[in-house]
Amino acid sequence: MTNSGRRARAAVGAVRRRWRNRDSPLLSVVVPVYNAADLVEESLQSVLDQQYRNVEIVVVDDGSTDDSLAVVQAFAARNPQVTVLSQPNGGVGVARRTGTDAATGEYLTFVDSDDTVTRSGIQVAMDGLRRSGSDVAVMPYQRREGDVVRPAAPWIRAVHARPAEGVTLAERPDVLVSAIPGGKIFRRAFWDEHGFVYPTVLLAGDQRVAAEAFLRARTLDITSVPAYTWRRMETSISQGHVTAAAVHARHDAMDAVLEILAPLPVARDERILQYLRHNVPNSLLKLERADDAYLDALVERVPQIVAAAPPDRYATEVPAQYRVLHALLAAGDRAAVWRFVRAEGMQPEMHPSGPEPAGLTVHLPGWGVDDVRPEVYVLTAEQTAARAVVRSARRDGPDLVLDVAAWFPNLELDDPSLSVKTDGDLVDVVPDGEPHVATSRQGAQRRYARSGWTVTLRGVGRRAPRTLTVTLQDGDRTGTVTAPIPR
Repeated sequence: MTNSGRRARAAVGAVRRRWRNRDSPLLSVVVPVYNAADLVEESLQSVLDQQYRNVEIVVVDDGSTDDSLAVVQAFAARNPQVTVLSQPNGGVGVARRTGTDAATGEYLTFVDSDDTVTRSGIQVAMDGLRRSGSDVAVMPYQRREGDVVRPAAPWIRAVHARPAEGVTLAERPDVLVSAIPGGKIFRRAFWDEHGFVYPTVLLAGDQRVAAEAFLRARTLDITSVPAYTWRRMETSISQGHVTAAAVHARHDAMDAVLEILAPLPVARDERILQYLRHNVPNSLLKLERADDAYLDALVERVPQIVAAAPPDRYATEVPAQYRVLHALLAAGDRAAVWRFVRAEGMQPEMHPSGPEPAGLTVHLPGWGVDDVRPEVYVLTAEQTAARAVVRSARRDGPDLVLDVAAWFPNLELDDPSLSVKTDGDLVDVVPDGEPHVATSRQGAQRRYARSGWTVTLRGVGRRAPRTLTVTLQDGDRTGTVTAPIPR
């Protein structure tokens, strides 16, 4: 396409967006700022550049000691949609409350001054809210480290892989895993009706607001288009603290969330399991940067959460390596915890597994030595469920040749076979590919022998599929999985 063609298409797109937003409700974007002079303009500009145009931006400078106030005031002078307020330093929670009080929109969202929004995510969410009438939209976020933007964690992506409009928390308790303030839009009347307030002390406290909003909402929307880019900052109040006080603050917040969710046990149970699967392991990965008091705090607090978990779901949904760690923490065996983490116990694929009287077991560090019941080492069904990836795709005339890996995690393949689901196309499957290699955090590797395949889709031409669905079988174990095909 020529440059003039691109300009014409961009102009048409802009007209269409203005037409679509001609009667759109006002969205208030509250941006608390503290010592972010180098980043805040990028954040504000991203809000103005995204596709949903009917926005007001309320910036609250929270007593910055750098040039943040001057930067945002200069930005506001050039952009009439921006209002700047200034207050003595009171913390990000207080700044959010100040901005909320000043906001006039029908909808409300929050963007931190070091984060940005994407081009289309807010537009998609606002369109959905107008259709559904929901009180809250929960949008996907992504992570930024330096100049590199990466997808959010797999459990966040899993929630947004199933978008929905007009659902309740009882129907989708998995949404509780999205607890950060960013990436959410609230109907302002709903926010005021329930008097939501971000706490002054915010370390993990923002998850209380999310939990209560999800619980009180008549319905929720869950979208699939990333809307928020969360910058990883070691100085962040939510990301950088590796202290005993931080452990207690996070667990105090968790206790408050569980109290909020008590009227809806299915949601309470889901949040407990999420915390044990995701938050606690993340805390333990920070041990090398922590002091003894940090581990002491985990020994005190983690077993309390485990005791509140639904036993049947805990045994079948929390991976074996985390259950072992929970048992070691409950026993107060600090030396065993250190040994387990340093020996890559949190990477079960790096350790042998096999049948034992208790079930299919992974022999993690301390197996047969530490005072942990054998059934705790039993792998969950998810830990051995089939996986597949299409590593590359190339055209060979009318054919599409795919380099595919398929394997059962934590298990060795004996005599595998692979079948491909197609719409009547001819398929050749040859077990001649390179094996899949799993790599640990410390660089150790596990090669899954006999896991590589060459799959040729005959005569597909230009109608090549976007995904490949395969069924892997090895003895009496079978699994079907769908993987995207690289374009």
